[in-house]
Amino acid sequence: MASPWNKGTLVESDTQEVKKEQPSVEPSLQPTSTTQVALKKVEAQGYDTLYGNFETKETPFKGVQVSTMTLGELYDFSQPSGAYGQYVKPRLAKNTQAFKRGLTSTPMGKYQIVGTTLRSAAKQMGLSDDTVFDKKTQDDIFLFLARDAVNRGKTLEAKRTNLRKVWEGFNYINNSTLDKVIAEIQ
Repeated sequence: MASPWNKGTLVESDTQEVKKEQPSVEPSLQPTSTTQVALKKVEAQGYDTLYGNFETKETPFKGVQVSTMTLGELYDFSQPSGAYGQYVKPRLAKNTQAFKRGLTSTPMGKYQIVGTTLRSAAKQMGLSDDTVFDKKTQDDIFLFLARDAVNRGKTLEAKRTNLRKVWEGFNYINNSTLDKVIAEIQ
């Protein structure tokens, strides 16, 4: 009998072929998309990224892999009064909103989602505490937050403002580039 896979086609019998479905990938999640290129420049490069790349440096968080943790574990990990929050607070850049307000920030993962935003998005999405914060979950939460921000804006300017409120790094992206990001998200 012939191999069941033949150049992207599933062969059920010698005479009948069924085309294999290729999953569609969201435009904003394509590695070469404007969205991903921009986020890589201003937010994070990987799914395990912590603030300041603390997961790769000689810090108490070296080796932490948030992409293997559950949402429940991350809720605890990202508490402002916890070790991560307290370690980040004195190291925040002076131009960040958290620093200006005397707060801390606990960004995690490729999209640098902070603890309070993560908890709120997961609740709205119906994600359980045992959901792993893996690539798919992070991408899904990103799309949820990005589409919510874009959809709340009636004008292009409002959409930009909303995205910049969710991702502070977008403040360093020009309007033309951010408009392309918005187009990919919609």
